[in-house]
Amino acid sequence: MTYLSKRLKELGVEKMADQISSSTFPSEIGILEIRRHVPVLYTFCKICKTPETKVTIFTTKDLYLRLTTYLKNTDQYNFVIKEEKESIKSFLKRVETYCNEKIDVLFVNTIHETFLDLFCYLRFNPKSKKILVVHHVNAWIRPKLVFNPLHPIRTADTDAATLLIKQFIFPKFDAINVIYHPLKTFIKENTNYEKKVFTLPTSIFEDAYKDERSTIKKEIKVVIPGLVQKHRKDYSPVFSVFENLFSNYNGRIKLAIPGLPVGKFGKQVYEKFLQMKNKGNHVEIFNKFVPDDIFNKLLIDCDIILAPIRIKTRADGDIEEIYGRTVGSGVIYNAIQYAKPIIVPKDFVMLPELETSALTYASEKELEQHITDLINNPDKIIQLKKEAYKNAQKFSLKNLQTYFLNEVLPQIKN
Repeated sequence: MTYLSKRLKELGVEKMADQISSSTFPSEIGILEIRRHVPVLYTFCKICKTPETKVTIFTTKDLYLRLTTYLKNTDQYNFVIKEEKESIKSFLKRVETYCNEKIDVLFVNTIHETFLDLFCYLRFNPKSKKILVVHHVNAWIRPKLVFNPLHPIRTADTDAATLLIKQFIFPKFDAINVIYHPLKTFIKENTNYEKKVFTLPTSIFEDAYKDERSTIKKEIKVVIPGLVQKHRKDYSPVFSVFENLFSNYNGRIKLAIPGLPVGKFGKQVYEKFLQMKNKGNHVEIFNKFVPDDIFNKLLIDCDIILAPIRIKTRADGDIEEIYGRTVGSGVIYNAIQYAKPIIVPKDFVMLPELETSALTYASEKELEQHITDLINNPDKIIQLKKEAYKNAQKFSLKNLQTYFLNEVLPQIKN
């Protein structure tokens, strides 16, 4: 039921309210993002903006400026921006007031970095329908207290967040959206969560990047995108595999790692790849944030994405998550966005839509063999790229908006 139909019911105009509620009168959609996930914010903006909807974005000035590098038609959206000296608590109160007056459905994206952020949401409870975007299933739906003497501060933060989430915050939401749809299967099979679970993704295939998919090239370009961070990826097989590949096929293979090295682990990984580069091998590595234009170019030019995902992880807190089952990986949506084939560990649960353009490995030997085959059989990489393009089209804006209008809105508004 839209805001207008609610007001009509309050005024006693029941019949007109019911007609408007069941019609194609525009729904008012809100999207709240005040932390970091700009690409996700962009994706939700694109999906939610249809002829049947109006979209309001609640965000910070910094995130708004970053968003405008992706979202060109900002005049089609309404923005409510946090003021520079305004506290998060005060801003959320303003968001709640706005939602109570105008918004039918509110998507809440990144809520917190630490448990202290959660205090701002204890009283945040707009009257609009609320959908929480869940990035980590175990942390939000199966939270439990943990104890790790090696990380006492992180453990305390995790346990405090768990209590606040379980008792006061999570129950307020009318539904959740998981960013990687195998997570929905895990939730159904392993939890007692009974509310709606939607599966709007973090990227759209817009066919914006041109790639000569049928051209045989002299070398294979492999890219490992994303933050160089211990809980995200296992680089141990990559080093030995590429040492061998560069030794046997130098001049026929290139490697790029466009991602910010994080912490001591990130620095160690950077140094190892730098040593590889200093031996005369074609390795492109970065020691700082990778600008969007450079990142885009490397992904557009590459032949295949390598994702050495660390399957079991503890992510940002101290609760164990499983990549592909309880937490999604952004690198999969890189493969969709840029229509590229991808190589992942065998234990990773791949999207069924991408299976024909994905290769898996269970050992260093198997990973090396896959890449060797691609070097020696150019027709194979051409076929994989054609499959990747075909698979990416399943995530077109048209398809995702159809899902949003036909599945998400009718279910959450009833």
